[in-house]
Amino acid sequence: MGIVFAIAVFILGILLFKMLNQTEKTYGYTQTVTISYRPDGTEQIDKMEETGILFVNKKYVMLEGEQFLHKSSDRKKIQAKLNYDGNTLKTVSLLLPNNGEKLYYVGKIASVKEMRR
Repeated sequence: MGIVFAIAVFILGILLFKMLNQTEKTYGYTQTVTISYRPDGTEQIDKMEETGILFVNKKYVMLEGEQFLHKSSDRKKIQAKLNYDGNTLKTVSLLLPNNGEKLYYVGKIASVKEMRR
């Protein structure tokens, strides 16, 4: 019985170590801009005042419950781009299937109560 308990503690310790060593950062966004292209080639830009949270780790951006790949050895698989100004994340750009993109502007959110549900 003691051996089983020791093995369980060891496995849980490894899982906890892996969870705590993840380098995931949390950011809030305050505005989104969707850029789409009409059939005649002109751009259509839609701005929305939205707030939300996004998570960034080594390879993925988590937005609205979905993961988008931002770092890969194969450029064709990339679904998002991170735009930095120095060491500060400014925007996250999602590449849309119709050759458009959706920009999430990172900013400070005053409180979690302002967030949409």
